Amino acid sequence: MKSLVLLGDGMADFPVPELGGRTPLDYARTPAMDAAVAQGVSGLFCPIPDGLPAGSDIGNLSVFGYDPRQTFTGRAPLEAANQGIVPNDDELVFRCNLVTLEDGKMRDFTADHITSEESRALMGALSEAIGTADIRFVPGVSYRNLCLVRAEAAALEPLRRLRCTPPHDIIGQNYTSSLPAGDRQETVRALIEASRPVLAAHPANRARAAAGKLPATSIWLWGQGGAPRMTTYKERFGVTGAVVSAVDLVNGIGRCAGFEVLRVPGITGYLDTNYEGKVAAALEALERHDFVYLHVEAPDETAHEGRPDLKVQAIEDFDRRVVAPCLEAARARGDLRVLIAPDHVTSLASRTHAPGPVPFALCGPGVRPNGLRAFHEAEAARAGVLYPDGYTLVPAMIRTQEIAFPLVR
Repeated sequence: MKSLVLLGDGMADFPVPELGGRTPLDYARTPAMDAAVAQGVSGLFCPIPDGLPAGSDIGNLSVFGYDPRQTFTGRAPLEAANQGIVPNDDELVFRCNLVTLEDGKMRDFTADHITSEESRALMGALSEAIGTADIRFVPGVSYRNLCLVRAEAAALEPLRRLRCTPPHDIIGQNYTSSLPAGDRQETVRALIEASRPVLAAHPANRARAAAGKLPATSIWLWGQGGAPRMTTYKERFGVTGAVVSAVDLVNGIGRCAGFEVLRVPGITGYLDTNYEGKVAAALEALERHDFVYLHVEAPDETAHEGRPDLKVQAIEDFDRRVVAPCLEAARARGDLRVLIAPDHVTSLASRTHAPGPVPFALCGPGVRPNGLRAFHEAEAARAGVLYPDGYTLVPAMIRTQEIAFPLVR
């Protein structure tokens, strides 16, 4: 039996007035996901354990089948893993967003979706201007970059415990009260402040401003931690796997799981991503692997923008261009289970993540339909099925020969 996870990042939501009081999943036209529900089982699961922050790091770890309470050491180390970077015992790695700060507020946590090429140039300038033997800047994808900080043990633990706010949690808000806080905060705050004149003077930012785009005015450091604590899928389940995603975070989790990371040209983490390339790579990987994880970021990004229309578009694109061809391939194969799920709620109202149960659909060999017909939050709740520990869902998918829940009538 082979397994395919189709992850629509942040698809789940709360009812939205602009959508007639329906959630984006309920409002969007999703015939492929609805077919998966009708052919299999649907219900709810909780990818964010109580007491942990709602985010794609925790949520994707859960969907991968890892208990975040046991494995999570920080978001940035997972992203670093995708670049082959494992922090030494005397290092922490921080997520280093390029952001737009304006009039004392967090104007844009993506610097207007800055390109990876522009980001590499800016990170190179930061390395030259404020990098040292103990401070390293590492470019990633678009606004998502890294900063490694080396320190003595007496300073390292306070840095690890700093309260660092994700920039997407304070969109449109005053940012000064959300700067890193705690013992040794001055180390990180000084880096953020030192980045501003370097970025302001860079030709890439001047070119962006001339083109009517927001410049990257500052770095924002958060998500810090040491090396992840994870065992591979081969060790846990005796299977091999592959992952396809535009973002280092998900690819880094895949690397820690022992997966092959699939490289697909033209994937962006936004609405313009190469959906067809992702699907082709994932289906081809099933010829040599037992498990494939296909991640799409666009629903999350559009929710952070507070755009109901774009979130609905992202969900419909995911349904038509990812789910539909994958279900067709699964039917042709006859040996493939498909799980469709988000990793958390991303609220259009608050423009950030939220905890709570989210829907899933699972279909394929050995899965007995439980009578539901549509993929959205309210319909999934009708099943009376809940995985309170969301990280147990994928292990059940892999290990359980027959999957059946009470029939919903």
